[in-house]
Amino acid sequence: MKTRRRRSCLMPAIGLALILSGCATFHLTQEPFQPKGKKLAVISGLTNASSLDVAQALGEELGKTSRFHVLSQRQIVQAVPDYPQLVKGPYKSAYFEIDVDFTKTDMARVKELQQHLAVDYVYMLWAPATVSHGSSTWFSKKYLVTQIVAQLFESPGGKEIGRSQYAVRVDDETHHVFSDDMRRVALELAEKTHTMKEPTSSRK
Repeated sequence: MKTRRRRSCLMPAIGLALILSGCATFHLTQEPFQPKGKKLAVISGLTNASSLDVAQALGEELGKTSRFHVLSQRQIVQAVPDYPQLVKGPYKSAYFEIDVDFTKTDMARVKELQQHLAVDYVYMLWAPATVSHGSSTWFSKKYLVTQIVAQLFESPGGKEIGRSQYAVRVDDETHHVFSDDMRRVALELAEKTHTMKEPTSSRK
């Protein structure tokens, strides 16, 4: 029991390290990969505010950084009955940390969502755990660290293309996700899926 408690207390520092270090936030599981379409939806597999906020923030950043045509959360609500819905995610448990197991995902529900959305790719994410980090002083500000696990699926059929595990910082007062953290995640996904937008200066 003591060992488990120590691991939990260390989790805020680990979550922060996932953001500020050079750790990858997206790994392809199918290589080589070339995109076969451009329509993508970022879907929350949970109904909690953290998952929905991250889904919206990542969708907005992917729209800026990638060539994917990203559905807005409003479009997803219109296409999927009773969205958001609970979809069993790739983890055994999630308290202070996520015990990841990518075999646990409810693929039947993923394929059902793909049919409703009519997109080429679905990025499913779950943000089940949020912990507090730091303290508010004259020189620093307290913020939250939200931990996320995600999978990228190709339509139709639900073939897994990639998977993610990362953390993002959240403002403790406004509860907005730090845009720098979300941008980093979006840029890496765009780069590894070969959908990165060209810099404006290089376009003709």
